[in-house]
Amino acid sequence: MNIESYKKDFNNILEYFNKWLQKLQTWKASLWVIEELDVYVPSYGQTQKLQWLWNISMMDPQTIKIESWDKSVLWNIEKAIYDADLWFTPINQGERIMIKIPPMTEERRKDIVKLLKKELEESKIKVRNLRHEILKEIKNKFDEKELSEDEKKWLEKQLDEKVKEYNKKLEEMAKEKEWNIMKI
Repeated sequence: MNIESYKKDFNNILEYFNKWLQKLQTWKASLWVIEELDVYVPSYGQTQKLQWLWNISMMDPQTIKIESWDKSVLWNIEKAIYDADLWFTPINQGERIMIKIPPMTEERRKDIVKLLKKELEESKIKVRNLRHEILKEIKNKFDEKELSEDEKKWLEKQLDEKVKEYNKKLEEMAKEKEWNIMKI
């Protein structure tokens, strides 16, 4: 048994958190926020990935314009974007959807930082849950006499170091994003 074999699992948690951070609004509109949505829209009797149903462009630094390939699913696209909880409201104009990115007020910045801290805690919980799974496996191997007492303690120490390392990485990512959000 080797703690490094779980590196991919730890990295998946970091990768998810990083993608989530990139979706947070800072101070201007970004097509990336919309393009990277993992949202599905009901259309034609099934669900389709949102990106398959639209053309997206910037109208100005604060406005994103979305035009659907099929106008009959425009309402579904609007609802899917609204339900994605991106902190802005899509406006259906019949032919297109407009998204005005609201200006960043101090209150809004603080609200976004609160969401950031909540997601950071949820990511740390994922790390903790992974730690519990690995500890359980270590205990099972010890109980089955596949590991000695010294090997068990060594693996547990390695695991604790890995958990500290990944929690620190998560905190650094969150701290940098918080600084970007709060700067004027």
